[in-house]
Amino acid sequence: MKLITIVNAHNVIDGLADKEDIGAHLAYWMTKFVVKTQDEAAFFQTEMRKLFEKYGTKNEDGAYAVPNENAAAFAKDAEALQNTEVEDPGIKFSLSELSTELKLSLKQMYPLLEFINENE
Repeated sequence: MKLITIVNAHNVIDGLADKEDIGAHLAYWMTKFVVKTQDEAAFFQTEMRKLFEKYGTKNEDGAYAVPNENAAAFAKDAEALQNTEVEDPGIKFSLSELSTELKLSLKQMYPLLEFINENE
């Protein structure tokens, strides 16, 4: 499984962490997913920071900007990082449970597609 697939799903689920009306069963599995994928999310964040430091220049506000002359190399390395193969966390969510307990936008649903069991 690609690293970016896990990171994007991790971010969506982590973004729902403060939602209080999720049933205990779904909340349990969402928590397990976030915990199980935390290392991958942290690794991705660290490695992206390194790429910005390598190819970018720091602005006055402390943010990095990648100059045009480094954009292609940055994009190539970022894509390689995103496509790094990692282990599937082995956690699937029931489509019926997600649809009953959550209202998700398309932007939230898309990263979760790989982790949804449509038949449950």
